[in-house]
Amino acid sequence: MISPELLRPYRFFASLTEEQLKDIAMIGEEKTFPADSIIFKENTTADNLMLLLEGGVELFYSGGGAGCAANAPVCSIVPGAIFGVSSLIKPYQYTASARATKPVKVVDINGARLREMSEKNLTLGNVLINNVAAAVLARLR
Repeated sequence: MISPELLRPYRFFASLTEEQLKDIAMIGEEKTFPADSIIFKENTTADNLMLLLEGGVELFYSGGGAGCAANAPVCSIVPGAIFGVSSLIKPYQYTASARATKPVKVVDINGARLREMSEKNLTLGNVLINNVAAAVLARLR
């Protein structure tokens, strides 16, 4: 559990109500990862939505495959940005791997519980999926 005040300043959470922030804070926890650690791997179950508080994260395609380069970078995540959005989008599989490029501090939010909350509160679900779409579009730019 974290304080809702930890989430409030970040764009992804700014449009949520006080009650919604409190509910999400109940299923979030702060975690740290050392530099060069793999936070999650592509093609595995997407369990967590993460907010980067400190450090840097690189998303990359690790597998390669026909016509693809192994360990191909996708994008860099900077403090204040979310990653692990696949935890909110079916089939709930990470589409890329995430590596800490320096020591990292995140808010780790349980994806299954967040989806459950979104199904019970459709307004919350709508806000979250719109915020996920905005975050993904911003990365594409």
